[in-house]
Amino acid sequence: MRSAIRAKGLSLERIQHKLRSRGVAVSIAALSYWQSGRRRPERPDSLTAVGHLEEILEVGEGGLSTLLGPPRPRGKARPRLRMTGPEGWAEAGDYESMAELLADVDTTTDQDLTRLSLRDQVELAMDGSTRRVRSRQVLRAERAGVDRVLLGYDTRLPGDPLPVIGTLRSCRLGRVSADPRNGLMIAELLFDRPLRRGERTAVEYELIHVAPHHPTFDDTYSRRFRHPVREYVLEVRYDSRCRPVRCEQFTTDLTGGEATDVRETPVDTWGYAYAVALDFGPGVVGLRWQWA
Repeated sequence: MRSAIRAKGLSLERIQHKLRSRGVAVSIAALSYWQSGRRRPERPDSLTAVGHLEEILEVGEGGLSTLLGPPRPRGKARPRLRMTGPEGWAEAGDYESMAELLADVDTTTDQDLTRLSLRDQVELAMDGSTRRVRSRQVLRAERAGVDRVLLGYDTRLPGDPLPVIGTLRSCRLGRVSADPRNGLMIAELLFDRPLRRGERTAVEYELIHVAPHHPTFDDTYSRRFRHPVREYVLEVRYDSRCRPVRCEQFTTDLTGGEATDVRETPVDTWGYAYAVALDFGPGVVGLRWQWA
């Protein structure tokens, strides 16, 4: 699929537009996962979309669908990865590499934190690539002794450079487990001391994308929530010399399937766009945009 897209010289946004004109709705996130091999189309509507993709990319009937192979098992019989800590970080066929990284960190306390608030501030460079991400989380301990929260990062395109963990506030960096080949990273953010049950804390961290900046190849930024969050705010700041002509908020399930709750989001005079989700999760929230 990736080779066919390159041969046609089409962006994922253009492909999505062509699919929409045929009455087929597929999120940009889903298209990017399909072409990178992180996900594959299996549901009936996704397989219908593949047929249209074959026509759009001019690969001939069956040029993509014959490469899919048999569907993975579903339901109660679906195999789970063996790992320490809470379920939901990875599933067989999806994030085997992430499960290997989790074996190097302590996941035993992560499920005992309630996410009260989370804010991501994303700064884009003039070329539309990600320059910096600042994040702030407000957490509540549901049992005594919770002393860390996990930071998970996925470049969504294997081979893209991982960011550098920059300034930290109200926490310090613990163990870091990274898989640069697959663009995955897990890090422990350690609190100053173990929390009491019901105690709240706020931690901040910064992810810096050094040159070459991480490319926003599908013009999307999203946050994946394995646990519910009371409030999530995503703020994307565009360079004054590079503003999108259209921006919209979207949500998907954890599998990165078709987008739901899509709503147009204006970019204000100062170059900011916002996505807000209340009492959300599990699932994915993000912003996506289209350049002129």
